[in-house]
Amino acid sequence: MTRLAVIPGDGVGPEVLAEALPLLEWARNRGRKLAWEHFPQGADHYLATGETLSDATFSRLRDGFDAVIFGAVGDPRIPDGRHAEGILLRLRQDLQLAVNWRPCTPFLASHSPLRDRSVEAQRLEVFRENTEGLYCLQGTREGGHAVDLAIHTEAAVDRLLNEAFRRAETLGAPLTLAHKANVLKFGHGLWVARFEVLKAKHPEVAARGMHADALLCALVQDPTPFGVIAADNYLGDLISDLTAAFMGGMGMAPSLSYAPHRPFRCHALAEPVHGSAPDLVGRDQANPTGAILSLGLLFGHLGWSAEAERVDQAVAKALQGGAATRDLGGNLSTQEMGAAIRADLT
Repeated sequence: MTRLAVIPGDGVGPEVLAEALPLLEWARNRGRKLAWEHFPQGADHYLATGETLSDATFSRLRDGFDAVIFGAVGDPRIPDGRHAEGILLRLRQDLQLAVNWRPCTPFLASHSPLRDRSVEAQRLEVFRENTEGLYCLQGTREGGHAVDLAIHTEAAVDRLLNEAFRRAETLGAPLTLAHKANVLKFGHGLWVARFEVLKAKHPEVAARGMHADALLCALVQDPTPFGVIAADNYLGDLISDLTAAFMGGMGMAPSLSYAPHRPFRCHALAEPVHGSAPDLVGRDQANPTGAILSLGLLFGHLGWSAEAERVDQAVAKALQGGAATRDLGGNLSTQEMGAAIRADLT
């Protein structure tokens, strides 16, 4: 039995997950043995109880579930975001979800600002390290002096790079490491050194390192030479937000964070990357496609390849049929977009 924990979270998180979660019942009806349970963690729960993610709840998630389905986190009532750090960042770090996989899917290119370019020629995927770097939340600020500490360990770097090489092999695609080792000689120097070691072990992959600023410029000019891009937490965040634009925007972008070495039962987290979008709450305008595609990524990660493929096909059919929310230039509501995608799932 596969057990999934559902954390809708804040903002439009509950709204987009409401359109994705029917896929769980659909998968169960196809014979997949799974169960799921909702958890209240988010801004409302924090404001009512003072709890972000207690040790007891974290232990339940870690030991009693196989994966987490996450909506979004962030609320203007908590401007310093401390509940977000206590929930999402703790899940990523304490579950050792070192790999954040963000694919840019070719069949969504018709809604891209580059739709007149040949972006369909090659799949583009970003592999972002998810637990370290500048997002380790260590630093100081005293008066006019501030320091943010970036931490990189060989173990986490190798986990991310091994998965990126593996994926490049599977796709028959080139692999590019984004870095700034010309300036960040220690942290990014470690990335380049480990990349070169692993590159020698994967001679069949066309692999190269590239300064991140040059890579971003090249992506905008022509994304087709890129297949898989690997990066640290910070650069991977920026690059994957850019590649989301090739799909039509952040509302289209899925992600799956996972621990390839599986130190605990709970080893994956599926999450759309668009954030909580407080300005859209209650307006039925958020795009649920990223949430639906994230669930498809999770299905594939669980070994349910048939279901994962069907989710991709359903999204493609809906988009090709003209289904579009406002961010894509259409007029469908959140619920209508979800229904349009699910209409092809039988």
